Amino acid sequence: MIIYVSGGCKNGKSGIAEKIAYTLKENSSPFYYIATMCPTDEEDKKRIEKHKETRKHLFFETIEIQKNIKDLENICNLNGTFLIDSVTALLANEMFLKDKVVNDAYKKVCDDLLYIICKMKNVVIVSDYIFSDSLKYDNITNQYKKGLAFIDKSCAKKSDILIEVCYNNIILHKGEERFKNLKIC
Repeated sequence: MIIYVSGGCKNGKSGIAEKIAYTLKENSSPFYYIATMCPTDEEDKKRIEKHKETRKHLFFETIEIQKNIKDLENICNLNGTFLIDSVTALLANEMFLKDKVVNDAYKKVCDDLLYIICKMKNVVIVSDYIFSDSLKYDNITNQYKKGLAFIDKSCAKKSDILIEVCYNNIILHKGEERFKNLKIC
């Protein structure tokens, strides 16, 4: 099952995604948290530590992979349950390199992500919804936003369940019946 969770920054997406992934987990199968954030400052490091602490009781095996998400095929048992958090960080890691900007990184991220999620038994994917403000941005930021939108749209099409999170509230956009069958704790 593929479940896509999107919403604004710091809106409760990760917590909800963790609960959903835990619900999908089968007793003896692997349970992976795929951490994509590459910390760049103290705020990032604190955010990562907070996430680790809040999910400690769920007993994920954490795999840190900031690029080349397709490589999970060689690292993990794809018959397990996965939580990929987040597409937003994954795209940033692939697009913004130390010495250059890779304008079409979104294509690689999208292709790799679609490839790997179609091979996974159960996966919950988290992405930030960053498209609704009215601010004007520079060209590079706009390219990033368009690339993330492209990835979100492509993954949403493949998803069995599509969820938007707004201040810890779940808004279902796809897969209502399947979502009802999940026993979210």
